[in-house]
Amino acid sequence: MIFLNLLNRIFGPKKPLSRQEIEDYKSGAGNSHDTESKAAGSEFNDEALEGWKNSTSSVHNGMLATDQKMNEFINNTNGGGTTKKGMTLSFILFTLTMLTLIIFTYQGNSAVEKKPQIVQELENKEEIENVRDQEIDFYTAISPEKQITSNELIKNQDIQKTEAKVLEEPVPDKENKDVEIDKTQNENIQLPIQSSGKIPNSNKSTLSYKIVKEVYLSELKNVDYRAYRSRPIKVHNDLNVGLPANQSSKEDKQEFPSLQTTEITYIDYLRSTSEIFSQGKYKEALKNYLTILKTYPNDVNANFYGGLCYFNLGQFSESIDFLNKSYTLGYGNFREEARWFSARVFLEQNKKNKANRLLKEIIEEGGFYSEHAKVLLNL
Repeated sequence: MIFLNLLNRIFGPKKPLSRQEIEDYKSGAGNSHDTESKAAGSEFNDEALEGWKNSTSSVHNGMLATDQKMNEFINNTNGGGTTKKGMTLSFILFTLTMLTLIIFTYQGNSAVEKKPQIVQELENKEEIENVRDQEIDFYTAISPEKQITSNELIKNQDIQKTEAKVLEEPVPDKENKDVEIDKTQNENIQLPIQSSGKIPNSNKSTLSYKIVKEVYLSELKNVDYRAYRSRPIKVHNDLNVGLPANQSSKEDKQEFPSLQTTEITYIDYLRSTSEIFSQGKYKEALKNYLTILKTYPNDVNANFYGGLCYFNLGQFSESIDFLNKSYTLGYGNFREEARWFSARVFLEQNKKNKANRLLKEIIEEGGFYSEHAKVLLNL
């Protein structure tokens, strides 16, 4: 450590000459050799000493003007009220200007880009529907011999109608009740062709499933909801369809959802969808049934035939889910069919235990599909 200190003293940086040392050197009062040695270790000290050596004024008088200018600079920068306040005001003014620009820019962008909330919600729904529709377009139908066709349904339903009893009046769903129907008025409603009876339930069943009035569309059985379906089905349209070429740009699109949708009565929409199903266009029919369920989530017609569409398109899990929702205690018209077709779905999924258990229940109930179930169980 002593050795390092010695080297630092010899080769380390030299301290600058003080004013007193320079003054003593000029007057000859100090040790000139020590002062010159110290100056030789620093180029700055050496030049300073040489300059003061040739100067006629004293160090004190020569540095006085420099000291005054330095003090003035320090006072104006740190202690000067005018300069300091000026800098502060300039900073505040700059900050306010930037904030004003930011606020006006944000409001301007909002005025240009902001849309009514209902329009934005509509666009989000349309995006979801477009994704769903695109997904359905990629479904692959199962082999035709395994599909549940309208011909099979019509044949079985014709047989069931000859065995039926008097139907009960349907009641509105609590969640989807649109209008209050007076009983005296309801008796005068003209109903379409309907089956004349009730399919017997299992003798062992402890639950009673009501069979309500039906309407046959494209010869396919549907629950007659017309007295309780006042809200129309809203179908979104492509705004570019039918527009002239010079009006088909994004800027020319209508801004209000009422102009973007077509409203169709429930029964008319169901009628056209039943026709599509009967033609074997299961992808298109499925999209329509899903559209019905957006307005009426508990609609047994859309759930039943939507479940069959999913089956024919190879989406077995979705098929089971929809078939399970296609009948209730108040609307049991599709119960037997839904359970029979569910057993067939389980067989396609290779879930034999579930299929066999359900087939045995169908046999025990002794309904229309009990003989069909025996065939599958090889009984």
